[in-house]
Order: sequence, then structure tokens, then C-alpha cells
Amino acid sequence: MSTPRRPALVLFAALGLLSPAARAQRVLSMATLAPPGSLPMRVLDSMNRELRRRTGATLAFRWYAGGVQGDESEVVRKIRSGRLDGGALSATGLAQVYRPVLAFQLPAVFRTPEGFVGSFTALRPELEAGFERAGFSILNLSPATGPRMFSTREIRSPDDLRAARPWRWTDDPILPALYAETGATGVPLSLPEVLGALQTGRVDTVFAPPAAAIALQWSGHVRFMSERPASGSMAALVLSRAAAQSLTPAQRATIAEVIAQATTIYRPAFLRADGDAVRALESRGVRTVALTAPERQRWLDAFARVRTRVGATLPDPGWLARVQSAGGE
Repeated sequence: MSTPRRPALVLFAALGLLSPAARAQRVLSMATLAPPGSLPMRVLDSMNRELRRRTGATLAFRWYAGGVQGDESEVVRKIRSGRLDGGALSATGLAQVYRPVLAFQLPAVFRTPEGFVGSFTALRPELEAGFERAGFSILNLSPATGPRMFSTREIRSPDDLRAARPWRWTDDPILPALYAETGATGVPLSLPEVLGALQTGRVDTVFAPPAAAIALQWSGHVRFMSERPASGSMAALVLSRAAAQSLTPAQRATIAEVIAQATTIYRPAFLRADGDAVRALESRGVRTVALTAPERQRWLDAFARVRTRVGATLPDPGWLARVQSAGGE
């Protein structure tokens, strides 16, 4: 006669010998490019612990960190096919779901960070409705630090970029437009391939927020960074609509409460992260490239051409103008 398994599972759970995911009755499989140990991943892990605590370990996230589920386009495909329940996506991944997001990360759309935040705030309900129509439920949508340019050589003008070997993220439709307008030839790579390409010299120029450049270990292979981000960005936690609808109202409410709590607790850390990262990079010998007014204008002219090129591919021809207007630009 076989020994019943259920009492053993109960005993193991009581003794804490089962993993959190094994104890949970509902496990949401989630993917992110954030490396283990990075600030975003620490926040996601903290949220998971709080979610398990509030639900008595009956609901949990299972996070696949560091790009192990593929680049963001692959993650979006897996969410659509049901192989993943959701993920934490950057603006690049979000644009794979709802293309109008691209307008917010085009270079020099906004003159100030306040313009970006104002537009994002005004149009956020419309963005969330667009994701719902595309089959994705937004758990949290927030502004994020825009990328800077990092390089092994000093890049002061579009001509300097033309002579470089810049990385082109295979998921990103904006970098190809920038390279087309500057005459540069990008090296197409998925995000996990970039570190090796920097180490071997296959690429010498990359784009990332300063904190991400450190977390991804790219900063150890560059010498220069641009003086400021050229664009804003955003990030979101998403679920497929099917996964969201499979949760009870109480579970959805608990997830929302956990995310709201984490946002309040960690907001100061995220606000400090960019400045802290820039200071850390400078202390390691990475120099900020301060442009002259004529050099800055040459970039602004190139960015305007990029906006025209990419803006023409958006479903609504007037969307980019609405985004700028909502930010008071």
C-alpha cells in the first residue's frame, strides 16, 4: 500500500522545506531582463515575498531574471502564447505590444524631464487602455530613466558615431533610425550578447541608463558617457489578459496593494539611483562628454529627423504631436 503524499507535503510546508513557488496554489511565471541583485530585481523579489506573506503563500510570482527567457520580443511572444504569464518590460518591450509607446522614447521629444512626466501622466489612461486592447493587463506603469550613450572613444557628434561600432538592440526600432540618419552601421545583438561583444571589441558604443550599465557589467568596458539622456523612457509590470482574468478579484486587489506599497517604499531609491550611478561611474574613470552648443545642435537636428522617420510609422499620424502637447512642449 503506497504512502499518501499529501500529508508529507503539508508537513514539509509546515517545516518550511518547500520552495515558496511550490507552496503557492497559484504561481505567475514572469520574466525580466533585470540582472539578479540589481535594484529592480531586489524590488521584484521584495514584492514577491510580501505577496506570499499576504496570501498565506497561496499566490506567488516566479521570476526568471537576467534575460534567461530571451530578449523582450521573445518574452512578449511567450506571454501571448501562454508560455509566460507576464513580465517586467522596458519601453522597448512595451512597444512590441502597443506601438504608440514609442513616441515617449523618441529622442528630444521633450525639452525637460517635467515635460515627459506631464505627458505620461496625462496620457497614461489612454496607454493602459491600448494595452488592454492588445491583450495585456498593466499591473504598474511608470516613468523610467532614459538611456545615455557609453563608448570606448569620445563621441561628440553624429560624425563620431558614424566612425564607431555601435550596438543595435534587435528589439529596438529607434536605434536603426538614428544610425540611418547619422550614417552609422549598428551591430545587431540581443541584450545578453552585448557584454561579450564589448569584451571582444565587436562593439564600442552602447546605450543604457547609468544604473543598468553598471548592473549589466558594461561599465567596465567603456571610457565615456553622454552628458544626459537623449530621451525619457518607461517601464511596466504586465500580465496577459488571460492570466489576469484567471485571478480572483481578491488576488488582483492584493497584487495592486503590494505593488503600491513597493512603489512608495522604493521610490526614493529609484530617484537616487541615476545620480548615484553617474557618480560611481565617474569615480571609476568614466568621463562625461560635455558638448559645445554647436555640437549639441547637430545632435538635436539628427534627433528631429529620427522623430520624423519613426513618427511616420505610428498608427495615428497625430499621436506624436499629442504626446508633445500633453507635456507642454
